[in-house]
Amino acid sequence: MCRVPPEPNRSPLWGALYDIVDFYFYQCFLIFVQLSGIIPVVAAAFTLMRFSRFNELTAMLAAGVPLLRIAAPIILVSVVLNGLLLVDQEVVLPMMIPKLMRDHDEVHRGPRAYHDIQAMQDSSGGLLYSARFFPTPGDKEPYMLDLDVIERAPKDKIVEGVSKTVMVPTGHLQADEAHWNPETQQWDLRNGRLIGGIAGERHSATPVGVYKSNVTPEEIGLYSSGKYIGLLPTRRIDQLLDRPNMYGKMELLRVKHWRFTQPLMNVVLLLLAIPCVMTREPGTLKTAATKTLALMGIAMASVFVFHQFANSVPVFLAATPTGTNTWAMLMAWSPIFIFFPLSVYLLDRVKT
Repeated sequence: MCRVPPEPNRSPLWGALYDIVDFYFYQCFLIFVQLSGIIPVVAAAFTLMRFSRFNELTAMLAAGVPLLRIAAPIILVSVVLNGLLLVDQEVVLPMMIPKLMRDHDEVHRGPRAYHDIQAMQDSSGGLLYSARFFPTPGDKEPYMLDLDVIERAPKDKIVEGVSKTVMVPTGHLQADEAHWNPETQQWDLRNGRLIGGIAGERHSATPVGVYKSNVTPEEIGLYSSGKYIGLLPTRRIDQLLDRPNMYGKMELLRVKHWRFTQPLMNVVLLLLAIPCVMTREPGTLKTAATKTLALMGIAMASVFVFHQFANSVPVFLAATPTGTNTWAMLMAWSPIFIFFPLSVYLLDRVKT
């Protein structure tokens, strides 16, 4: 296990403040990604509503300034803000992945050095278990302790009078340790042994020196944590998608397409809010605020719903080579196809 370096002597108060800053400084960059859509909307709504309340919009109209021209700087700032969002996701967050993967209780004592692996399926249908997996053991390559792989093969069986193909165990691979070899792309086993025929007549153990499958340290990271995928840059996501039989394909595709539709949807949210609150009549501000809140709720709820639908690929698309990618792309762009025409319609109805 990796040792955590001793902390300098600090008072309890300064130690707590240091831990808070150490944790939330990095989390601020992730919180910005999560709130990047609502920040310009709230700022624009409060600004335009105050303009209307103190009759500033009336004065601007009297000076010959159209209302939509007043909204132009707000939209421009939103575009710049979403440009910073892309920089944050593609450059800043990938450099902070170890810090962002920490829990609150790991700030003071350092990140956990290992975790277990439960029933991870490899490319041949086997199930992999490990009591402890060390992903970053200092200057060593990743390794596992107490490795168990239940090898399986498909077999036709009669279940309730219906013939079905089920996976039955055919062997049991055990090893005290499994060390990752990046040159051969396989796990070197210590005291590895394979016991065959566990579903029928048991065979004697056969010594085994290596375990090779699609299970790599990075695949284990994708299998163990969905949060890890959202922190990867698009370039790395494309590299992972090029690998055959890899884990988290649907989640990788969803993150990849949403990475570029999120800034566009953030601007669309602002375009929906501006015509609702841009009014020359201060008496209608409560109605305008309610309308804005309802419209933002519907738009953001639709984004959430389409995100959930992205995991359910239709059968006719799943059977095609590019069907999964097409479905993820469609679900990412659908909110824009729905709400961008609506925003243009609402802006056109603004009395300028």
